[in-house]
Amino acid sequence: MYRIAVAALVLAATGCATTGGGGSREGNATVAGVVRLPQSGLQLDGACDQVRVVVSSPGNPSDALGSAMVRTSRGGRCSFTVSSLPSNTDLQVGVAVDGGLKCENGATPTITPEPSPVKLGDYATVNRDFTLSCGA
Repeated sequence: MYRIAVAALVLAATGCATTGGGGSREGNATVAGVVRLPQSGLQLDGACDQVRVVVSSPGNPSDALGSAMVRTSRGGRCSFTVSSLPSNTDLQVGVAVDGGLKCENGATPTITPEPSPVKLGDYATVNRDFTLSCGA
């Protein structure tokens, strides 16, 4: 009985030690902010559901890191938080919109600023704001 208990304890400890092991890109840093929507020229209902905030390494901008959440906020804005980001690593923060989000003239909204670099310390949070606009 004693050997079984010891074997189970060793097996459990080994499993815990290797779960989520090397290669994990999760961390403890966070990027937060808002995406301002245009006052006119864009259908605002459900717009935030079509906005994506992407934090990635500069060398691989399509590979999103962390856990992103975008939600509708007051005043024609989308609030976002991207958590579980690696710290002390060069990253870039950008916004993308789904193909269904269009201006009234059929164009894709312009996003400013362009993706920007950021390097976060341990447990750091940085704010970044973006603006969507529809030209006349």
